[in-house]
Amino acid sequence: MSAAPPSAPLPAPSTGGHPAAPSSLDPNSRALIRSLLIVAAIITGTELTIMVTLEPLFGENQLVMAFVDSGTLILVCFPCLYYLLVKPMVRHLVTKAETERHLKEMEATNEFLKYDAKVRTEAELAERTKADSRIQFQAGLLAVVQQAVIATGKGGVILYWNQFAELLFGWTEQEVQNQTLAMATGFSVESAAYGLSGPVAAKGWSGEVRAVRRDGTRFPAFLTASTIRRNDDSIAGFVYTFIDISARKQTEAAIRESEEKYSTVVESSPTGIFIYREGRLVFGNQRFFQMIGSSPFDLARLEVTSLIHPDDWPAVQELWRLRLAGKGTAQDYECRMLTPQGEVRWISGRTTLIQYGGAPSLLGNIQDITEKHLAEAALRESRETLQRVSARLMSAQEGERQRVARELHDSLGQSLSAAKFIVERALDEEGSEQQGKSLRAVVPILQNSVEEVRRISMALRPSTLDDLGLLATIAWFTREFQNTYPHFEVERVVDIEEFEVPDELRTSVFRIIQEAMNNSAKYSQGTRITVGLRLVMGELQVVIADDGIGFDPKNVKRSHSGSGYGLASMRERAELFGGSMIVTSTPGQGTMIMARWPVDEDATS
Repeated sequence: MSAAPPSAPLPAPSTGGHPAAPSSLDPNSRALIRSLLIVAAIITGTELTIMVTLEPLFGENQLVMAFVDSGTLILVCFPCLYYLLVKPMVRHLVTKAETERHLKEMEATNEFLKYDAKVRTEAELAERTKADSRIQFQAGLLAVVQQAVIATGKGGVILYWNQFAELLFGWTEQEVQNQTLAMATGFSVESAAYGLSGPVAAKGWSGEVRAVRRDGTRFPAFLTASTIRRNDDSIAGFVYTFIDISARKQTEAAIRESEEKYSTVVESSPTGIFIYREGRLVFGNQRFFQMIGSSPFDLARLEVTSLIHPDDWPAVQELWRLRLAGKGTAQDYECRMLTPQGEVRWISGRTTLIQYGGAPSLLGNIQDITEKHLAEAALRESRETLQRVSARLMSAQEGERQRVARELHDSLGQSLSAAKFIVERALDEEGSEQQGKSLRAVVPILQNSVEEVRRISMALRPSTLDDLGLLATIAWFTREFQNTYPHFEVERVVDIEEFEVPDELRTSVFRIIQEAMNNSAKYSQGTRITVGLRLVMGELQVVIADDGIGFDPKNVKRSHSGSGYGLASMRERAELFGGSMIVTSTPGQGTMIMARWPVDEDATS
């Protein structure tokens, strides 16, 4: 940047209230006046020289002399005017313009510098304001932070004590001023010096300490101590933060107690407990290892595939896979387990999806149910044996009924018929009138006896069941039932052919219908009864329904009468050949009994 031109001298102070005349001119003005005077002198000198020199030569030829005079003046005066007047004036004007430009540049520079200085000042002020706000915010944080923050000098004298320190230790900030850390907290300067000595001083020190409150009570605290250093790296003091960890200590004690209880419960559990993660067993309690016949030291070498029976492992593996995937599959399962001695044991298991070691795992419980399986097998065998014995008994019973019915019909019935025939013949050969009356009185008795024998015979074992089949027997029985109980309306719905009923089921079907209708007549107090027999989707169904007073099936005692009839007898007959019986009844809404058996349609066709 070029230097500013020298400024004009200030005018002298005026006197008498009028401005003073300038006492001197600036150098440019003086040079311009000097050039004007020189030009004037040259012009004057040139004009005089022309007049003196040329006037004698031209004489009275004034016109020529005027031209010569003008030309000479032009030739002499123009260069003088250019070099002595025009050029200095132009130079003066250029210099003045350059000076003004420099002045404007300086003014612009000054304005920029002023603006820059203003911006810098405002930025520094804003930065200082932010710094002050930051300092105030940090001071506020220290005041309200939920930790006791204490600053001391190098000798341990307290310099700062925040509000939480007042709450934690019971001392106010005014009371601890110029007091030592050991007096206020029980943490001695020697301990701080030891903790912050050596290489630990560079990164601070932290640990658990026993602190003391104002009332003398001690409490566990977590202490963090750091050094405050000057610019020359010398220690200026220390900063301490105390955190009351009494609640944490109580929680840790509770957790330890809970873990001990959990460990005791798990290890003394009567069921085997294990954790399955990423295809391996990672935990097992004492009972688990007893059940598999192994030791906890063998856990790392145990393979699940060697513990579960090969026939059961695919199903168990799929079940566990679905459980690990979070699918809603059944939790309970049963499978066979192999011991190292080659023994096969039945176990019942339950799995729960948990997180163990950061990975989805299965928490499993297993129980040895081998004895239960053996008991169930024995029970099944006993039930099957009982069913076989019951079937034989019922077959024997039906056979005995058939024999007794035949004996009654063939022997006693024939004897009564013969007696009736003899009496009637004797009447034809009557003697005395009194004897005839006596014999006529015997005939109705013998006729009733014959009818009773027939009725007992049909009740024991209807001969139509063997001679004409089930459907004819049902038709006969419903007619006899309606004759016996005329207040009942009997509806028979039979949607089946005789050949569609298996031979081994005919007696059971008839006996169930017989017993159900007799029970309805005795207890239902109804007026209508429906008997149905049909074949539905490979199932033979017998339905007996009435419109009587009904009952609560849950309150019926399942007892056997002397003759083996009743609900229990009907259910036993239904289940004897692989069927089932359902009793549906509600007080005031009648009763329905349905017995059904699976039927092989190909076998009956």
